[in-house]
Amino acid sequence: MRLFAAIVILVTVLLLSSGALALRTFSGDVVNIDTAIDDDVFAAGNMVNINAPVGSAVVAGGNVNINAPVKGDVFAAGGQVNLNSDVGGKLVTAGGNINLGGGIGTNLVAAGGTVDILPGKTVGRDALIGGSRVINSGHVNGTLMVSATSFDNTGSAGKVDFRKTETFREDDKREAAGAFGFFGLLMLVGYFILGLILLRFLPGIFSEVNEEIERSPLVATVVGFVMIISSFIAILIVGITVVGLPIALIATLLLIAVLMLTGTFVAYALGKWIGARLKLKYSDLVLFVIGFVILNILFAIPFVGWLASLISVSLGFGAILYACRKHLDLARTA
Repeated sequence: MRLFAAIVILVTVLLLSSGALALRTFSGDVVNIDTAIDDDVFAAGNMVNINAPVGSAVVAGGNVNINAPVKGDVFAAGGQVNLNSDVGGKLVTAGGNINLGGGIGTNLVAAGGTVDILPGKTVGRDALIGGSRVINSGHVNGTLMVSATSFDNTGSAGKVDFRKTETFREDDKREAAGAFGFFGLLMLVGYFILGLILLRFLPGIFSEVNEEIERSPLVATVVGFVMIISSFIAILIVGITVVGLPIALIATLLLIAVLMLTGTFVAYALGKWIGARLKLKYSDLVLFVIGFVILNILFAIPFVGWLASLISVSLGFGAILYACRKHLDLARTA
């Protein structure tokens, strides 16, 4: 559900950015790319068909069909993803059913209900796959890492690392997934709306936190991680006494509120960074949307999503602390 919401927001970005000069964008109910494009392609629609060679592709849709060679990397998300031609770089994809009928030049990262590497197809380096059912009838030159309920390996790989996931009763699975997915979707949309509102009326705060992130992202991440742990320990110590309990409760609520807002600031900083690299002349609101979408797609990627979340929270918290300290220093010298 989180990935679905991110895709919906991505469509909004594409509609807002149709005049981009640094890449080619396409959107609509049915998108057919029938002319060769030696550039980056962003496409979103109910059905997306890439029928001519392109430089690289970021695609989101109900059905995604890549029927022509892609020179560089491909990022694809959809209900059905069909790779029917070769990809020169890496393929990162998520969907309900993923059929890999083309060669992949470097690495493969895939997550879906069913992921199928068709016979005779080759992954140039490593493959990391998560899903309900994974089928490998091709060849992976490097390591094939699979986390799935069912794994059929009639192909070959340099090394195979398979981890079987637990199965649940279908009724329990649907009920849990529905409740958690709906709640997660509401939370994601809520964060998105809150970020837009805060950026609209408090742009100065976002600029100040972004300055701290740009100044030293590594230091801010390390400091933020250490201070999160230290803050919870300090609150625990204060809360042991009856006198300090009200202080601990209020401090806990404030800390949780700040931690919940860290992703919003990091999304803005990520959007600004992307905008600067691609020379996108958009408003801060549009750049925030771009950063928000990409950040949440990172969160949804299996195996690495938790690491992206940890870095985001730590980086945002550290940058907020540095911005607050800067304000206190200015207040003392005033």
